[in-house]
Order: sequence, then structure tokens, then C-alpha cells
Amino acid sequence: MMISIGILAHNEERFIGATIALLLAQSIFRNPKTAKEIIVIANGCSDATVAAAANALREADSFENCRTEVRDISEPGKANAWNVFIHEASAKSADYFVLLDADIEFENNDAIERLIRHLEADAALEIAPDQPVKKFASRGPFSALVRLMQKTGSDGDTALSGQLYAARAQNLRSIVMPRGIVVEDGYLRAMTLTRNFTEGENRARIRRAPGVRHFYAPYESLGDVYRYERRQAAGTAINRFVYREIERWRSVGLDPFAEIARLNEESPDWLEELIAEEAASGLIALPGKYVLRRLRRRDNWRARRIFKAPLLLAATLFDLVVAFDATRQLKNRRSGKRWETIRDA
Repeated sequence: MMISIGILAHNEERFIGATIALLLAQSIFRNPKTAKEIIVIANGCSDATVAAAANALREADSFENCRTEVRDISEPGKANAWNVFIHEASAKSADYFVLLDADIEFENNDAIERLIRHLEADAALEIAPDQPVKKFASRGPFSALVRLMQKTGSDGDTALSGQLYAARAQNLRSIVMPRGIVVEDGYLRAMTLTRNFTEGENRARIRRAPGVRHFYAPYESLGDVYRYERRQAAGTAINRFVYREIERWRSVGLDPFAEIARLNEESPDWLEELIAEEAASGLIALPGKYVLRRLRRRDNWRARRIFKAPLLLAATLFDLVVAFDATRQLKNRRSGKRWETIRDA
């Protein structure tokens, strides 16, 4: 078995060393029979991410059947880094991919092993995410409001967080990300569940591994939460634009994989042009079920939570404002403008 582990990092000098140390403590590295590689794709970094990653990876030299690499690419963007890792940097012999962000903490030292076992146990399963858990530093009423604003909709066990997941290599190699796409995990989820829109959605292809969790630091100021939610809303709208374009390609016999790969190479701003065209009309570029997702969740209306109804309505109003603002940004987005961080959004 060959497992290729990719860390996609943009200006993560402060955290990547600790994340790699936790990664190297995973049980999978104590098994010499399993071939492993760790590849850090540092994308558009202006700090010392590359040096910090290279230094941390030296600890892997003692492991058998394990290679490491740090690849420094000039173009920022998680989607572009994902394409480089999957289609260029990773070993062609890889059976499974594991992708993780550069600033997470594993709950257990066998997390990766359990994700892979979860895939091996079910032939229909293509991606095995874990459960992401927010690790808040602050407490109090204001923090409760900030937390509520971040509680977006979920698809339960079929939800996909790009912070950590394992996948069959064959599945990910059949997908290419549009350059500049913002919510890349949502795009990956849609393409996996529909096999690149060639079939109806099959949720059996993605399922969380039971009992596997990781921790991450969420945004803890309303300003940061607002920018994050606006970026997510804009990214969700962009994904819808791409899905409609893929359906048009399919209708005339074009292969989405080949078409996106060609456009990424020949017309780097093709996605910006599509956004300008699709966002030109309408007050809100997002579907109603996304804007009203908090009201649609049944568990928010259970008797024990009814006292939170005023906060829930306030959060929904927040979502409406975010949706309007995200649409405004899409309409005014300049060609070549990329939203790599919440500050950019």
C-alpha cells in the first residue's frame, strides 16, 4: 500500500512545524510495510513556511519506507496547490491520498490509519473525512454569539471539510480544480458524489470515519467571522456557476476534466470571466436554501433550543446581509482577483 500525504500551506510559518510534528506521531509511520510520502505544497507564501516545513520534515528521516518533499509554487490558492499535489507532485503509485491543512491538531495518534481503514472497509466509499472540532480560546456571551454566527449548515456524515480527509487516489485523479475556485471542498464533494456530473448524487461515496476528530482554531471576532462567511457565500455561488457550466459542457459532449485542465492552462482568468457573466443579474447569487439554512435545520427548533430563537433569527438576518454583500463583491470582482484569505474577501 502507498499513502501520499499532502499539506497545502499558504503563509503557515507559525503553525506548520507543530502540525508536521503531530503528523509524524501518527501510527502509520511506525509501519515499515506501508509506503508513505509527505509533500508540502507551499503556495504563494511570503513568510518562512518553506523553511519551517523543511526543518520539521527532517524528523521523518528515521522512518522506513517514507519520503518527504517541500514544493514551493509562486501562485497562491488552495485549489491550485491541490492540483499540483494530486496531478504532479504525488507518487503515481499512490493508492490513497490524505490531505490536511497546516494548522490542525489530531485528537488521536491513529487518525490517519483509521481513515484509511474506513475506506478499505467499504468499496463504495471514495472519501473519508473526519469530524472537525472548533477549539475556541474565549468564553462568555459575546463568544456564544460569535459561535452561533459560524454554525453553518451540515450534511451530517457526508459533510466534507478540506482540513483533513483521506480518499482513494483513483477518485481524486479524475478531478481537476478550476484555478481560483474558493470553496474547493464543496466543489470536490459535488464532483465526487456525482462522478463529475455523469450520475445522480450518491451520498454513499462520502462518509465520516466514526470516532476520528481533529481540532482547529476558529475565528473569534465578528469582523473575521463576517469576512469568512462572506467568502464562503461567494465561493458557494461560484461553485454553482461552475456546475452550470459543466452541465452545458456535458450537453455538447465535452469532458469537464479535459475542459477545465485546458482552460486552467490556456486561459487562467476563465473563471473570473464566468463569474462576471453569471453574477451580472439578480440581487442574490445564492440559493434560498443556503441563505436560510439555519432556519431549515430541524434540530434548531427542538424544544430545548427554542429559547435561542431570537439568536437564530439574528443569525439568519446576518446570513441575508452576507449573501447580499457576497453578491455585490462577485459583481464587482476584478479579473485576476483571488480571495486566498478572509482578509482578501
